[in-house]
Amino acid sequence: MKSLAKLIGLILGILGLSAKATAAKKAKVKKIDKKVKQIKKAKATVQKRKASVQTKKAAVKKAQKKKPVKKPSVTSAKKARASLKRRAKK
Repeated sequence: MKSLAKLIGLILGILGLSAKATAAKKAKVKKIDKKVKQIKKAKATVQKRKASVQTKKAAVKKAQKKKPVKKPSVTSAKKARASLKRRAKK
């Protein structure tokens, strides 16, 4: 009877179904879950920072808009030609 129990324990140990093997697997899973939780937390903080930076960036961009450039008033054909040349160079 004892040899049969030993034999069953040995087979379960090989298959990884013994109590020791199960406890080891559970410990590994627990470690991995802990890491996953940590990474999710870090990811959430990064997302929050990113969102705040984006809003600040948008505010800065809004503040840096250029003033509208007033077109020079042209009174003669000569000035008009010079003005067009100048604009074409840009």
